[in-house]
Amino acid sequence: MELKASIAAVKQVKPFLTKAAVIGFIYLVVAYFGTYLTPYIDAIAFFELPAIALAAAVTIRYGWSGALGAVTGSFLFHLLKMPWDIALTLAVGVGVCALIFRYLFRLFHPSVVTINQVSMVTIFAFIAAPLASIAHTIISIVSMQAFGFVTWDNITQSMMSWWFNELLVAYLTVPLLLSLLSYQKLYFSAQDKIEAAVIFVGMCVVSWLTIQYGQLLGSSEIIIFVLLSFVLLAALRFKTIVTHAAIFLAAIIAFISVVYKYDQINTELYAQAVFTIKIGLVPMALGGLFVASAFSERHYAEVKLNKLANHDPLTALPNRTYFQDFLTHSLAQAQRQKQQVYLLFIDLDRFKKINDSEGHEIGDAVLKIIATRLNDILRADDFVARLGGDEFAVVYTHPPINNAASNLARKIIGIVSQPFELDGRRYSVGASIGISVYPNDATDANALLRQADLAMYQAKSKRSGFEYFSEEMNVLAHEQLQIENGLRQALEKGELLLMYQPKVDLRTNQVVGLEALVRWLTNTGVLTSPDKFIPIAEETGLIVPIGRFVIREACEQWVRWHEAGLNPPAVAVNISPRQFSDLSLIGDILEIIKMTRMNPSMLNVEITESATMDDPEMTMEILAEMRALNLHLYIDDFGTGHSNLGQLRRLPIDAVKIDKSFINDVLTNNDDAEIVTAIINLAHALKLRVVSEGIETKEQLAFLRNLGCDEIQGYLVSKPVSHSQVESFFNKTIKL
Repeated sequence: MELKASIAAVKQVKPFLTKAAVIGFIYLVVAYFGTYLTPYIDAIAFFELPAIALAAAVTIRYGWSGALGAVTGSFLFHLLKMPWDIALTLAVGVGVCALIFRYLFRLFHPSVVTINQVSMVTIFAFIAAPLASIAHTIISIVSMQAFGFVTWDNITQSMMSWWFNELLVAYLTVPLLLSLLSYQKLYFSAQDKIEAAVIFVGMCVVSWLTIQYGQLLGSSEIIIFVLLSFVLLAALRFKTIVTHAAIFLAAIIAFISVVYKYDQINTELYAQAVFTIKIGLVPMALGGLFVASAFSERHYAEVKLNKLANHDPLTALPNRTYFQDFLTHSLAQAQRQKQQVYLLFIDLDRFKKINDSEGHEIGDAVLKIIATRLNDILRADDFVARLGGDEFAVVYTHPPINNAASNLARKIIGIVSQPFELDGRRYSVGASIGISVYPNDATDANALLRQADLAMYQAKSKRSGFEYFSEEMNVLAHEQLQIENGLRQALEKGELLLMYQPKVDLRTNQVVGLEALVRWLTNTGVLTSPDKFIPIAEETGLIVPIGRFVIREACEQWVRWHEAGLNPPAVAVNISPRQFSDLSLIGDILEIIKMTRMNPSMLNVEITESATMDDPEMTMEILAEMRALNLHLYIDDFGTGHSNLGQLRRLPIDAVKIDKSFINDVLTNNDDAEIVTAIINLAHALKLRVVSEGIETKEQLAFLRNLGCDEIQGYLVSKPVSHSQVESFFNKTIKL
């Protein structure tokens, strides 16, 4: 354990010391060459002028490793020309100055990286730089006075001169150094590069012309105003780093103009000219910094507003609006470059179950994880967006390569399907993907998106993972739309009717029940198969009003039979999964029973096994309420919903119905025969009755009799018939 801790400590210390050593070496080089500049800027000879600003910048950026590097570099620099004790004192002063700089910056802007806000410029210009500079000045001057380098006679003048020079260098260089050390990626268009080059070249050319022909105006003074115009232009047009570079370049040009003008630099006239330049550089630097920061804040606000308008706040992915614009642009570009564009429409599987059962907080966390995974696996030039809910889309631009989109779809399905943990629980979702291709399938964005959506629904229904759009899907979609619109009208026009199929007790061969089955017969005489309209009604939610109609009509018809003295058997109605999850289901049934005066004990409710498995707790609650109404409950399509014995034992039900798919091949398929046998034995062990659907032959009947099946229904008894035809089965023993 101690060895591991020691190794971890070494791994942490090594990069720290390496970084400090590199900074120290750079500091030493900058300070050494800076001594050659001091005569030209009228500074004290042993003053490491540019290196002090470097120390502040690296300490702000790198913290203690930057401060240690600056102290080390300063110590080595001063050690070249003075005793070690004063060298160490001056080096410590550099470290103190740098740490004060960092502390004041972090105090007001804890995460500062570069000076690009007005508040940062204010803190830098009027608090951090002046206070840190005066601290370093006092430490340095007092130290040198103690060692005899400075006398008390000129200490005030030395301190003012030192402080002003240090402050000016900070204004000119620290913003630029912080921008260079921020590691921010910079993107400049060709036009931006040309404009920036024009500004920098213009500064040099106009300054040279001012030096050559501005003697009568006083080039040392006017050049500041000339350079200020270029600095402000850079501040208005470009990001802050360009302005910082323009300020630094303007200072170099200004000092060169003074040196160029005077043959002798060690004169009082030269010192006055340099002082004038220094005074002029302060407002130029601060003006450029404030203007650049103000426009930077405005640009940042515009970017933030643009992001809020074009990005999903939850996942930070582009939203539907941004996606539509990008797809339109991509199609136009693909048309010019003769490329293909693949659109992948992604819908998450099993997400709704997690969101409904665990809550929206967990659901939102799942969406964030999926968004991150999609971002991670895509190329830099691919585009992924969240369209809403659990729907995502990917724009994949690629030259014609076989299986390119298929490979990407498999990759997406693979990474989306990987399990993850949230709040200590393990979750997993899947993905169904529809793919449409430009220009093969469509040439405009809306059509391409619609086609990918259709393909996604095909993939979801087939459970195939992903599907490409085909024209057959388009035809099917139009047909489904017509059915949906027709269904809405069918409810209003009364085109829905009920057919009834008898159920026979195998012990007595008597009809003991009827199953009410909805049919759609238009006024023009067209009969639409339930296999076509029921799935569409389920998907669109129309199954809820249709189911309500079936319950009401079945109850009204049973009451009419009863009042006519026909002694009708119990009637069963089917509850779809969508209807079973509807909160108004129990209330609707209770209202219909009261309105029709139906005997609730003669109403059987059939619920598919898969619907009861989605949410076992909710299922128990709903079935208990139905049982309290004295309804008889059946589990329909039993054997297809993957329920377990523990769940089945808890349900307050009366019977199970074996799905027709097991009965079809029960005589030829050993697996189906074993499943049917197991279901009957299991149901009887739980004291439940068993009803078999789809009985068409006497051989199937004999097989089920031998197993002890309780009831059957199917074409062997009767196909579904009208309410008047089914009356002939009442109180009748069927010869089977």
